[in-house]
Amino acid sequence: MVSAGPSLTPEQLRALLAVLARGGHDLRDYRVETLRRRTLDRLQEVALGPADYLARLADDEAEQRRLAAHLLVHTTRFFRDPATFAALGRRVLPELFLRARERRAPLRAWVVGASTGEEAYSLAMLLAEQGRTHRHPASVLASDRVAQVVEQARLGTYPRAAVVAAVPAELRARYFVPRGDGLQVVQALREAVTFAVHDLLGLELAPREALLAEFDLVLCRNVLIYLDARSQVRAFERLRAVLSAGGALLLGSSEEPHAGSGFTPYRGVDEAHRLYGATEAA
Repeated sequence: MVSAGPSLTPEQLRALLAVLARGGHDLRDYRVETLRRRTLDRLQEVALGPADYLARLADDEAEQRRLAAHLLVHTTRFFRDPATFAALGRRVLPELFLRARERRAPLRAWVVGASTGEEAYSLAMLLAEQGRTHRHPASVLASDRVAQVVEQARLGTYPRAAVVAAVPAELRARYFVPRGDGLQVVQALREAVTFAVHDLLGLELAPREALLAEFDLVLCRNVLIYLDARSQVRAFERLRAVLSAGGALLLGSSEEPHAGSGFTPYRGVDEAHRLYGATEAA
């Protein structure tokens, strides 16, 4: 007979989240069911019931960090949804580069929820390629709320198989070098991406490293699906506030702006690609 796993009451979950919040990991804006399910996974991993685990968590900062990292989903890869990246490069980036040239400023992009950096470096490669064509610079800011994955992203080192499977051969030859058993993003591209620890719903509208909270392009993919409805509204308000006039927002394949968010499908781009523009100047 297979024994049932631990159960978790709403009160116990709230208590666990309160401990995390006091330790600087406030995840109470996430969907309750997602938090409950992943907390139960962690309880099974450590073989503790909710009461015993809560007692341990209160005095164990390392476990607080481990639980917070476990509750946040860090799933990413290079050039995820290739057709969407193709649409971004073909239809959106030329227009954004033109606007940036007209105002004599670099094209500025922000990757929200960057995790271990694959998406940020994918965008940086695309911008570097188009930047040479348009003879105009671009910068990428990438952020995540978990410091550990930000540090990993800065290193830019990945398993060889993951890079070979997803990055076109010509880009792989140009932007990666061997590093141990894996591949590392070349230094020039690593220096083109600024990584920062930042919570989209935290006190600061954008990471301090941004200097200016205004971007031509924002990638916020597969972040909003983990937030509750109220927090999603607030997130869209923030994304709307940082997007420059004529800028573009790229969401995940299962995400779309809510009614009244101020975003509409980007002109000339299939809505399936989840590329949006603002309806009026911020």
